Amino acid sequence: MSKRILFDFDGTLVESENILVTLYDELTEGNQQYKKVTKEDIESLRNYSLIEKCKMLGVPVYKIPKMFVAAKKIYGKHLSSIGLKDGVGSMLYELKNKGFMLDILSSNDVDIISEFVKGKNISVFDNIYSSNNLFGKHHSIKNYLKKHDLLEKDIWYVGDEVRDIVSCKKAGVKVIAVAWGYDSEQILAEEKPNYLIRKPHEIFDILSNQ
Repeated sequence: MSKRILFDFDGTLVESENILVTLYDELTEGNQQYKKVTKEDIESLRNYSLIEKCKMLGVPVYKIPKMFVAAKKIYGKHLSSIGLKDGVGSMLYELKNKGFMLDILSSNDVDIISEFVKGKNISVFDNIYSSNNLFGKHHSIKNYLKKHDLLEKDIWYVGDEVRDIVSCKKAGVKVIAVAWGYDSEQILAEEKPNYLIRKPHEIFDILSNQ
């Protein structure tokens, strides 16, 4: 049985969608070429991949990595506005009590995630890692396997975006996609993850029965 689980952070464990408009506004302030976004737009944008989202907003693809770096610097100022997804906390502790090792691998910054985890008094994670390659998380997953002397079958990844599923397939690891994050259930299903779930407790149900 796979006893090690890698979690994405934003959109998977935490509801950071609430600050997306704020981050976007600060990043694009004064630049008229970018389309303005409202909170109402966020839901419809969930039906498109990251690259498609950026094209719709007028953001050149080549600028995405640079904007993500800038966004992480702004993100830390808004940690107080971010909370765990309902049901995630109890699910994490249930997995931990079942003997699973829980790690985070995210495109977000390690210091930001660590500050959030500490501030929320969440003591279940063994390691926190950052994937600096926005569209190449599979490289980070492979590095993780090598670092911990693991085989592909030894871990599960839990994420909320199409790019998470794609990266897991490239890395050869099993993936659970969650339908409450940045990407909609519809486009996640098109990528055929091992499991696609709607509630956090389903993660425990799936993995405790493997």
